[in-house]
Amino acid sequence: MILFAGLVAIPYSSGGVAEPTSQLDERPLDRHLYVVVSQMDRGARSREFRESLAFVSAHADQVVAAWSGLLLAQPGTFRKWQLAYLVGEFGDESAITLLRALIDEPLPSAQQAREGSHMIDLAYTEDVASRIQAVMSIARIASHRPELRDRIVSELVALGRDVPLVKSTAFFELHKLLGSDFQTLRGYFGSEDAHHFDGFMPPPEWQALLQRRTQEHRDKEWERRQEGEPVCRRE
Repeated sequence: MILFAGLVAIPYSSGGVAEPTSQLDERPLDRHLYVVVSQMDRGARSREFRESLAFVSAHADQVVAAWSGLLLAQPGTFRKWQLAYLVGEFGDESAITLLRALIDEPLPSAQQAREGSHMIDLAYTEDVASRIQAVMSIARIASHRPELRDRIVSELVALGRDVPLVKSTAFFELHKLLGSDFQTLRGYFGSEDAHHFDGFMPPPEWQALLQRRTQEHRDKEWERRQEGEPVCRRE
């Protein structure tokens, strides 16, 4: 089975070297995977993306199993981040184990730039980004599979306690997932993590005002777009 990205075919069952191709595989799953990858930037705004994502999600266990070797073997590239993102969108329980395995992989050392250089190690940056995305994707699965919420909370708590690289992301996702119940997790963490639970929250009346102002701004922006006016104008 093949995953297509642009005009590059990625054989994801064997983790082999990608070979150029300009023809799509005739199997429906491959065709829908191609659409999901190629329309990823448009996301839910694209009808084709929504339809293909629904099809792939119905076969998510097959895709996750086939992608596992490729995701873990990929060096730090945009494609690695892309795969880490998509397996969360498919909503399969087996993706939790795969994403945790990615997070737990030893992180390669960053190459030191020569003195006076502003260059960055892009591969290292992509490796870090992929691991952070893996945490976000684990949390994302809860929105597709509410019955997995308790397991996902346990995974995020473990990441917040055990993996410094993704600690802040794990706390952020826990807060987003649990809302006010987030405070019940204080007992699972030490005093060094207390600041994650003490973030500033505006008073309720301020929150209502901010929400109202945000909605007013969105309504005006929509009206201007409908009228063909620029959203931002110089006075």
